[in-house]
Amino acid sequence: MTITDLTSMGESQTELKKEINERLQRLQDEISDYCYQCAKCTSGCEAHKLLELEPHKIVALLKKGLIDEMVNSDVIWTCMSCFKCRERCPQNVAPVEVLFALKNIAVASGQQIPGNYTAMLQSVLSMGLLQEVKNVLTRDNKTVSRTNLGLPEVSKPTDHTKFQMMLSKIAVEKV
Repeated sequence: MTITDLTSMGESQTELKKEINERLQRLQDEISDYCYQCAKCTSGCEAHKLLELEPHKIVALLKKGLIDEMVNSDVIWTCMSCFKCRERCPQNVAPVEVLFALKNIAVASGQQIPGNYTAMLQSVLSMGLLQEVKNVLTRDNKTVSRTNLGLPEVSKPTDHTKFQMMLSKIAVEKV
C-alpha cells in the first residue's frame, strides 16, 4: 500500500526515497526519518526569506516518498547552499544534502536545469569564480576595492585545466 498525496494525486516513490537515503548514508541511516518537523531549519533558511523555500517541508515530502513532485519543481534549485539548515537541526538532518541529492536525480533524469544555475556553472568553469571580483560603493558614494578595505586578494585556481577536470569529475560523481 502506498500513500497518495490528495492535492497532486502523486504516488509515493519508495524506491527513490531509498535511493536518496542511500546517497545520504554517509551522514546517517534513514536521514529523513529523524526529522520531527520542528522547522528550525526553515527559520534560518536564507532562501526561505527570499524565495519561500521550506527545508522542513522538503524533508516531510521525502518522508512520504513524494520525490517526483520535488524533482519536477523549481523549488529544489532555490537553495542557496548556506548550510544553516544543517547547523540548526537538533536531529542532525541536513535538508541541504537532500536538496543536492534531488538536484542530482533531476539532472540524471534529464530535467531542465534553470538558466541561472547553468550560467553560474559556466562562470566557475571559465574563470574559477562565480563572478569577477568587483569594487563596492560605500555610504559616502565612494568606490573601494578589496585592497582599500584591507581584505586579501581573491585567489583563482592557478592550474585552470586541472581545476576544470576536477570540477567536472565532482559534477558527475554521485553524492
